Amino acid sequence: MTMRTNLLLLLMMPLMLLAPGATTQAAERTLALDLAYGAKLELVLIPKGTFQQGSPLTEPKRGADETRRQVTLTRDYFIGKFSVTCLQFDAFVKDTGYRTEAEGGTSGGFGWDGAALKQDKRFNWKTPGFDQSDEQPVTTVTYDDALAFCDWLSRKTGRALTLPTEAQWEYACRAGTTSAWHNGDDALHAGEIAWFKLHAQNTTHPVGSVHTNAWGLCIGGNVNEWCRDWYGPYPPGPVTDPEQTNPNLSDKPRRVLRGGSWLREAQYTRSAARYRNTPASRNADNGFRVVTYPEPAASPPAPKVLLEEPDSASKQNTHP
Repeated sequence: MTMRTNLLLLLMMPLMLLAPGATTQAAERTLALDLAYGAKLELVLIPKGTFQQGSPLTEPKRGADETRRQVTLTRDYFIGKFSVTCLQFDAFVKDTGYRTEAEGGTSGGFGWDGAALKQDKRFNWKTPGFDQSDEQPVTTVTYDDALAFCDWLSRKTGRALTLPTEAQWEYACRAGTTSAWHNGDDALHAGEIAWFKLHAQNTTHPVGSVHTNAWGLCIGGNVNEWCRDWYGPYPPGPVTDPEQTNPNLSDKPRRVLRGGSWLREAQYTRSAARYRNTPASRNADNGFRVVTYPEPAASPPAPKVLLEEPDSASKQNTHP
């Protein structure tokens, strides 16, 4: 290569870096959504790929429902860096006047009474039985409450937001790892990345108060997180973009939750650990995080404009 060619390449480098599609994707590794009322929601871009979902037979305290399978996810996606917080949920409520199922019913939610979760009309997302700051994860929300938040945020931002599938959740949590936790196999170190019963002191904690995984997520522990799938055994064999849409594979229809919580032992914060509840469960250790995709939701088609007068036959058949 000649000196002249080298010089031309150096001069062209800034133009090459500004080429459409080249730097946009590389630069947009995070997405910040403005919810108003001082609340923002940060999401992290997760690259598509293939991984082993579930746990090996040798993993201590694994569940019988964690059968390993190969999963391929064919789309990049953004997932919340944290569980949805009280501040973020409060912005939704202020914007819409929404009342959660725990608030609207006569029985209330299942809050912490000092010894266990107990259902009482005084328990809801504002009063789960322990003090909360703005940065703690919202709890005592049902599956439909979580979807209502997603629907509101979709309308507000013009992006299609929803809950993650179980596979998306585990893939994002693992961040390329195959160990029991995304920081290794030793339960003694689980407290560095997750809040659970041993040290949580019967309450949630601020969502950013643990170490992130390799992809920049605080994920696992604190609250169980709703996923889109119905709970059931994994079908055998490799799968692509799986989502369990059959509700009749368990003793009764239950939705999957992932991550473990402040109320449960460390083993439930493992990357492969599965949990489930009926969709209307409103427990003080259940929360959620959201997902979307790099491309915004498609805009509705523009209305067609009639540029020519209709012919006489059309005029005769036109009703006022």
